[in-house]
Amino acid sequence: MEGESDNDLRLSALCKSLGSLWLASDVVEVSTEIPPTKRQECNLTLFGKLFSKPNVNFQAFTNTMKKAWKTESVACLQKESGLFSFVFQSEEDKDRILKTGPWSFTNNILVLKQCEPEIPEHCYEFSCYAFWVQMGGILPGWFREDVVADLAERMGRVVEIQMEANGNGPHKAGKVRVELDLNSPLKSGAILDIGTKKLWMKFKYK
Repeated sequence: MEGESDNDLRLSALCKSLGSLWLASDVVEVSTEIPPTKRQECNLTLFGKLFSKPNVNFQAFTNTMKKAWKTESVACLQKESGLFSFVFQSEEDKDRILKTGPWSFTNNILVLKQCEPEIPEHCYEFSCYAFWVQMGGILPGWFREDVVADLAERMGRVVEIQMEANGNGPHKAGKVRVELDLNSPLKSGAILDIGTKKLWMKFKYK
């Protein structure tokens, strides 16, 4: 369109008038190797964001999370409203908290992300999070890891699958950790098509 073409020309002219926004002397070269101490610091750090209500009492929040996590060995810092960093003293504590989530504060989910040394803090995506989901209703003859995975993929990206005993009986139950889009409605189940049978498989979120 003519209007769009005019805008493109004006933008090109503006960029040309600005010239170079940086000089060669502005470039700082650093080693491509990350020091082991900084990598370890990142390994011990989680970033967390409250998904729906960012404005909370910071002291009450940190006290509640330390109690829920059963640890005092974590340093909490509020980076901005609703965004936090948690630095643990051991990777065992950090991994346990990541694996046993999700966690929440006053019914507001806390989305946790592992700190990565190559990613800027403002570039983390907090709209997806991994939940444990129980699979119910799968017939014993079709209770296999590939079937559980196919069902779980209807919810989101599969992170982990656990096939475990269902009580004291001979049958097993499937539990899957799935990364879900928090902006999308939760799926209540999926249909398992077995030849002439179509069975409803119920998803139970942990």
